[in-house]
Amino acid sequence: MLFKSLLRSTACLLFVCALQAQMAPSAPVQNFRLPSFGENGYTQWVLQGGKGIYDNETQIRIEEMALRVYSGDERMALEMTMDSPAATLLTKQKRAISEEAITIVGSNFKVSGVGWSWDGDSKEIEVKFDVVVEFTQGMENMLTGAPNEGVAPEVTEIHSRSLRLKTTKEAYHFTFTDSVHAVSGEMDLKSELLVAIADAPENKAQGVGVNGGKLDSIRQLIASDQVVIHQAQHQLKAGHAEFMLREQTAHFRGLPQIETDGAFISGSTIDRHEGIVVVKGSASGRAQMIVSKAGGLGIMGAEALSSETIVLSEVITMLEDASGRQFLFEGSVDVLSGALSMNSETLTLFAEKTAQGNSSSTSAPTPDKASSLQAGEVKRVLATGNVRIEEEGRLATADQVTFYPIEERAELEGQPRIDVNEGEVVVTGDRMELQPGIAMAHGRLKQRVKVVLPEIQDLGYSDFDKSVAEGPEQQTEAVPRPLSIKTVVQSETLRMIEEPEHTLFRFSDTVSVSGTNLDATCERLEVTAKPVEVIGAQKGIMKSGSETIESSMQVELIEAYNSVVFKQIGRVATGNKATILPLKGQVVLEGDAVVTDAKGKVTGHRMTLFQGQRRAIVEGDRASGKRATMTLPEMKPKAQ
Repeated sequence: MLFKSLLRSTACLLFVCALQAQMAPSAPVQNFRLPSFGENGYTQWVLQGGKGIYDNETQIRIEEMALRVYSGDERMALEMTMDSPAATLLTKQKRAISEEAITIVGSNFKVSGVGWSWDGDSKEIEVKFDVVVEFTQGMENMLTGAPNEGVAPEVTEIHSRSLRLKTTKEAYHFTFTDSVHAVSGEMDLKSELLVAIADAPENKAQGVGVNGGKLDSIRQLIASDQVVIHQAQHQLKAGHAEFMLREQTAHFRGLPQIETDGAFISGSTIDRHEGIVVVKGSASGRAQMIVSKAGGLGIMGAEALSSETIVLSEVITMLEDASGRQFLFEGSVDVLSGALSMNSETLTLFAEKTAQGNSSSTSAPTPDKASSLQAGEVKRVLATGNVRIEEEGRLATADQVTFYPIEERAELEGQPRIDVNEGEVVVTGDRMELQPGIAMAHGRLKQRVKVVLPEIQDLGYSDFDKSVAEGPEQQTEAVPRPLSIKTVVQSETLRMIEEPEHTLFRFSDTVSVSGTNLDATCERLEVTAKPVEVIGAQKGIMKSGSETIESSMQVELIEAYNSVVFKQIGRVATGNKATILPLKGQVVLEGDAVVTDAKGKVTGHRMTLFQGQRRAIVEGDRASGKRATMTLPEMKPKAQ
């Protein structure tokens, strides 16, 4: 081996001496060839020229230059070829320089540009102007991670003002600077700095040219300074982007943001690995996603104030499966959608795949290269963990809420609760469903629907003494007036309808009511409550002057149907229908109405009871001829 190295070095020395001996200053030499060997004896490079002009022992001018660069080791791999119309070889420095154009061909790339220099020791090439590099490897999947299987690789073309190319035993290092523009299929990248790292040839047999080398030899791309990437419907902006092509991994930082069909995503960092995208926030700001096709999360209706939905969280994970795309939000999730705001521990957004280039197209979708970045049309949204929804004075809470945007509805499960008008009306149940302007609640055996309404005034007698309850013969001390309490209604189901002027509560299936001096049961109940203006926080005080005005709920009408039973202190009333008018202080019973108290029993077709009065208007049924009747209690004989 040592003899072989000495022989090569000696041959090189003799060749240079012979070349210099036949060249006089400024005298041209036709078709010359000059090799260079390393200390190990292997060829480093071979310089050829159509014409060589010997200026002195340190400088040779070359026309029609052809430089072949080798690995300089036992591999004897041809790393690249360099061709230029003219160049100057600085022999002692082992450098070549030129202001002319140059073409460089490597194992899977081709470089062209104007003005260049080459260093034989460091194996560095600098191209100064008008750089164009063509790779035989497509890189259009580096943003989305969509596989390119079964598709012929496309050429990647990179333009820049200048290029520095360094060759090592392990890799080619391309450094593009100033106005970098890379294009590969649908992928378009712009930045001020781009570094590409590609595998070096393994052996001499690999050869050079567009058909030599591996098609996946580019293993890493690093872009920085005003990075902008366009691909299909996507646009990414970042301060720094790094791609590991073989691992299908990408990392973005420097305020990265992705704008795609139906969504805008931003965070502190964005990472992609094998099609899964993870967006993370930081101490200075959370990850954010703006969805333009969420439809107000399904409970806003067609008159939503905004069609955009903003979601904030600590982490956003985007992935794709057979059914479509999923966006998982974790860590203190906040949602803003028109007049609606929501927070929860986690939120998962399910979207369908859309045909590339036209999200509304009804034709069969083309192969989707957008992968998990494209939002598509939102089909379902699932919020879990301490879910809290606020919308125009209404608050809904639950352990889990599922939204169906297209159907404009939401389902609440796990201790669902709705507070209306800052808690003046409270609705609880086993599960609930929300629609624009409508809320439906469902109960079960051990957890019936429960609604707490504002208190209504006492509709009983005016004097609460024992004579009312036990008869005049046992009069003693006065009975205290019942305290005013909230009106509580329980049932199996509830339908709450919000109208512009009032809110209607429709209860059905085994309804019970309790309130101020009132206990009632029936099969169906309707309660109408309306907002009234009050001063400040003093509920019940009407608007006056320019003082602060707030809204308060007030029960206006209660209607009970089927097997109605009303119990109050001193009397029991039954009928097929009962109408309570709290503001007028009246109770109207209809259909076999019966009122029983200590004074007796009154029956009729229709009966009107008045608040604070021991009187009633009893009416018979003219159609059937049934008259009103009164039955007095049995009179006891006086004691002798």
